[in-house]
Amino acid sequence: MLWQSARPLLRVAFVLLSVSATVATRAVAAEQTPLTIATGVPGGTSLAVGNAICRLFNLAEERRSNPCLATISHGSVANVQRVRRGDVTLGLVQSDVVYAAYRGTGAFAATGPDADLRVVLALHTEALAVIVRAGAGITRFEDLRHRRISVGRIGASYAVIRNDLLAAYGWSTKDFARSLELGPTEQNRALCDKQVDAIMFEAAQPNGFVQDVTIGCSARLLPLSGPAIADLLVTHPYYVASRIPGGMYDGNLDDVTTFGTQVLLVAPARQSDALSYAVAKAVAENFADFRRLHPALFPLKIADLVPSGAVAPLHPGSRRYFQSAGLLPRPPGQEPDVE
Repeated sequence: MLWQSARPLLRVAFVLLSVSATVATRAVAAEQTPLTIATGVPGGTSLAVGNAICRLFNLAEERRSNPCLATISHGSVANVQRVRRGDVTLGLVQSDVVYAAYRGTGAFAATGPDADLRVVLALHTEALAVIVRAGAGITRFEDLRHRRISVGRIGASYAVIRNDLLAAYGWSTKDFARSLELGPTEQNRALCDKQVDAIMFEAAQPNGFVQDVTIGCSARLLPLSGPAIADLLVTHPYYVASRIPGGMYDGNLDDVTTFGTQVLLVAPARQSDALSYAVAKAVAENFADFRRLHPALFPLKIADLVPSGAVAPLHPGSRRYFQSAGLLPRPPGQEPDVE
């Protein structure tokens, strides 16, 4: 009888223990769920930069139970889609793609604006290199009119910078004597074989394809500057001015002014402020090490990590870190961070 009278109490205790165990298991699982960053193709700069971010994040003592993993992907458009679906925690995306996704234009016209997209960090620039054949008599971009050119392989994001550049001069591809759409290897070969007079290639610098063509046939990088480029930067806030240092490529001893897109680390607005804060802090407080982890990161200054806000809003967690570090002004009356 004593056992029978105790059975209801034991049943309740068993249920409570089961619930407690389930909650504890879920808490441990949540704590150990990896932070994933969608990056790019194997061997590409984005994958290396994603790994650099994860390396610094994972070194933080309090984050060892929540490891960061960089995952390969098909590029910026795919990364926005994966972040939107929640397949990954963060994504590396070119600024022009972030601009289009936030507003629902271009490649995102069908799916509509992603008003919840937020920027966690600004990173390196992917500069547009216009490369001309040695001896072609081309010293300015204006000299390319009625010449033969490869405008690069068409892609959802690359076509944007090419079309914006041509529009800045009032041109289209019809203004060239010949306009080809070749991949990097093919257009390098076409330039060296004198089938074209110039090629276009947007990439983080230094870049192996640019190195190959400057060594292989003494090609020269063409400066992009002047009123047309200045107006382009004003009217298209997703571009930033850039400079390819002299001596980076064989035979190109002078600095080359150009422009390009900036790679941004993005997250959904629902992502926790604490996580965004921790990522920004891990990179900024180990910035000297971060710059050494890939050549494309070396030109960065710590202030470059702070997004302008003109492309998409800054994530609140990142904003809080940048304010606490003195990289962004603190609103009047806001108390200093104690983290």
